[in-house]
Amino acid sequence: MQGDNLASFIIMLVTSIRDYVQLKGRTDLQDIARHFRIPNSATVQMLDFWIKKGCIQQLTIEDNQTACKLNQCKTCAGCNVYQQIVYVWLNK
Repeated sequence: MQGDNLASFIIMLVTSIRDYVQLKGRTDLQDIARHFRIPNSATVQMLDFWIKKGCIQQLTIEDNQTACKLNQCKTCAGCNVYQQIVYVWLNK
């Protein structure tokens, strides 16, 4: 892709990501990246655009109980075994 075509594609992708999060209401980074078949790093940059606009909020959820149920540790030290980043649509 060259010049204008690339810019149009990026604008379309950024808009599609916004629409996807709005449709789902709440979704995680891996789901978005997998849906659009793009790397997590590119997805984060596009989501940051909408976070700055106030349309999407990023949340970090720590889920120790799920990790503990999977027996990932031999003993419990109250560590943060699992953190998930989710993106939430803000009603604007």
